Amino acid sequence: MTYLKLICGLTLAALAVSSGAAQAQDFPKRPITVELPFPPGGLADLVARRLSQKVQEGLGQQLIVDYKPGGGGTIGATYVKSAAPDGYTLLIANNSIMAINPSLMAKVSYDAQKDFAPVTMLVSTSHILLVPAASPVKSIADLIALAKSKSSGLSFASAGVGGGGHLLGEMLKQKTGAQLVHVPYKGAAPAMQDVLGGRIDFYFESVALAAPHVTSGGVRALAVTSKKRLAGYPDVPTMTELGFADVNADAWFALFAPANTPPAVVARLNAEFVKALNDPAVTKPLLDQSLDILPGSPGELSQVVSRDLARYGTLIKEIGAKLE
Repeated sequence: MTYLKLICGLTLAALAVSSGAAQAQDFPKRPITVELPFPPGGLADLVARRLSQKVQEGLGQQLIVDYKPGGGGTIGATYVKSAAPDGYTLLIANNSIMAINPSLMAKVSYDAQKDFAPVTMLVSTSHILLVPAASPVKSIADLIALAKSKSSGLSFASAGVGGGGHLLGEMLKQKTGAQLVHVPYKGAAPAMQDVLGGRIDFYFESVALAAPHVTSGGVRALAVTSKKRLAGYPDVPTMTELGFADVNADAWFALFAPANTPPAVVARLNAEFVKALNDPAVTKPLLDQSLDILPGSPGELSQVVSRDLARYGTLIKEIGAKLE
């Protein structure tokens, strides 16, 4: 009986592998939808549209970009979690959705590690530390000295609780012991307006969104969180150069499928997206936005999600940040 069970088990396993391979060989037979849990016009939209034409050439099927914003990205993520695991519904998510929300929100309707199959990392964007143009602060050393000289400290803006700007400010506060007071806004635009108006002392913003204001002279850049100096800002030092290597919360965007998507289908998707990410004609507009191109394996993306879940989970617990 045991022998028969073993034979049956091996036969079923072989059939499953054969079925998965056959499914991947036929994949895709129809258009693929890439869900963006963000409004149109942002970085994720730019990335998805730049990659889609090249990827659909390789797959022989159209890639349809769809938008499901809301709930800090949870609406789109939950939708993809519940989709059929066949490779026809994909998700472009960032580190906020996959690594910050699970600790920041009281209840999240998905498990970042169990409900999705990682496909590949796509891009990441660094942050840049800004002060108003009229500020006397010319360096991070000036910033910290000024904060420590004032009983009320200095204020820093963010586009919302738990966002990159918030966490970076808290990291700098922990690192220096300076009194730095978080002022959350409902989005990057109103936060930047108050920085430009001198009503906020400093602000960590993504390089892509900050660029027009740095160029116009409305704000002064003190440092970037990238590993090396950016080509567009050769005179702006990195946080690492200045002794703040741990103050780093670069925003990444990556591609996921629903959990239990056949490995062969995931491998096919990975191959096509990685090919597109290695094509200079496709990625030049992304590089022009100071984005880092990060093609990789599903396993590498899985490791990044695990690492950031632990890292941000610890920080969020320490600062007591919560979103209901």
